[in-house]
Amino acid sequence: MAVALGKRYQEPGSGIELLCIKAGDCALNIDGKGLEELQPKVLPSAD
Repeated sequence: MAVALGKRYQEPGSGIELLCIKAGDCALNIDGKGLEELQPKVLPSAD
């Protein structure tokens, strides 16, 4: 799994969330469970 710079990852069971500050080709795991990439939050427009 390749991790991307500036992306957030979360482990759903524990709620641990982390921000990737260095891209690379590695596996992100907590207690043997893989982390999933979070989708960006949609912000309201500032019209």
